[in-house]
Amino acid sequence: MNRKIELHYGPELVSFELPEEKISWVASPKRLDPIKDFDAEVKNAIRNPVGCPNLGDIIKQNGKNTVIIVDDFTRATPVSKILPILLSELNEAGVQDADITILIGLGTHRAMTEEECRERIGKEIYERVKVVNHACNDTDQLVYIGDTPSGIPIRVNKLYYESDVSIAIGNVIPHIYAGWSAGAKLVQPGVSGPDTTARTHLVAARNITQILGNLENPVRKEMEDIARQTGLKMIINTVMNTDGTVVRVIAGDVVKAHRECVKVAEKIYAIDVPTRPDLVVCSSYPAYQDLWQSVKPMTVAAMMVKQQGVVILLSPAPEGDCPGHPDFVGLGVRSVEEVYEMVNRGEIEDEVSATVNMTVAAVREMAKIIVVTEQQNKVYVENLGLKYAGDIQEALSLASNMDPNINSIGIITHGADLAKKF
Repeated sequence: MNRKIELHYGPELVSFELPEEKISWVASPKRLDPIKDFDAEVKNAIRNPVGCPNLGDIIKQNGKNTVIIVDDFTRATPVSKILPILLSELNEAGVQDADITILIGLGTHRAMTEEECRERIGKEIYERVKVVNHACNDTDQLVYIGDTPSGIPIRVNKLYYESDVSIAIGNVIPHIYAGWSAGAKLVQPGVSGPDTTARTHLVAARNITQILGNLENPVRKEMEDIARQTGLKMIINTVMNTDGTVVRVIAGDVVKAHRECVKVAEKIYAIDVPTRPDLVVCSSYPAYQDLWQSVKPMTVAAMMVKQQGVVILLSPAPEGDCPGHPDFVGLGVRSVEEVYEMVNRGEIEDEVSATVNMTVAAVREMAKIIVVTEQQNKVYVENLGLKYAGDIQEALSLASNMDPNINSIGIITHGADLAKKF
């Protein structure tokens, strides 16, 4: 008897059938009751921050020149709903719109278009205050302030660093290089220089199985050191269900408030699977814009299949490999340590690309990966040492050829949003 399975392939759903008796588990985020009054929740969070002074006191102690860091269109954070409330609170505390800059924490992602910014920020706010894309490769936008205790250079956006008050808005889900997203991650890599980001990612790429979903990890510590040393004054973090409903909003100290958010997020996104099956079929949703984004769900699936089992990843990747990071694919099939040594020898200019290539190398050591994606991405997939399939049926046939004795199958519905419990 077969069971019909439906998984996201980008925003669309694809359906296929699998033998019922072979399906070991289906892993999905859980759902918590959403808050009833979003505006009241945000206002209460801002007025009652965890572990730091309230907004009025922060402004009195530091000044009125304010930078608000928001994440970009690759994240689900309800930025356009939070900003009107935050700006109202700032205005009441004596900060005028002319004193406020919204800085889009792109990390090393491409710049957002004006239309994307307007949608992300909200039309009214976009027209009220200055909005700036962080440009990690523009040296004129960056300032170097020293190194972390472990020797990572701290190079961040000058607008952010020179502001009197800085507030970062983000959403908490598991993250491949930081354990969990948001919090200090809006500073590093959000508004950092590429060398800073590369060095934190290098630590992560060699330890991905111990970081994803693990809050207390060396990369998170580096990020929090950088956020503190560069003066981040407050975070506003959300926890959301996969349907976009908000479960909690917590504001406050970059570490203490973030920890409170993670406690809630773990109830939704941290999972235990009873077995590590022969095959895992995983949707990359909601991270499907390019293959770079899809490395995270690929890693999640590889951690949940048996050693050198088969993973089928569904990811259309309409933007290809990764705009702006050709070395991600261009480095091809090398081991983790080989790429790491190339970075140390100064042979790779785009070190952030190198770290993502290293992650794919680590995944190849864990599992055999088949990527269901658009035809244009076939060359990228194969250059990374992975198998290409044009649709799910072709992928299932390839999986059978790789392992004729597939007797157990796991299904992951939201690969970009899950992590194993620690």
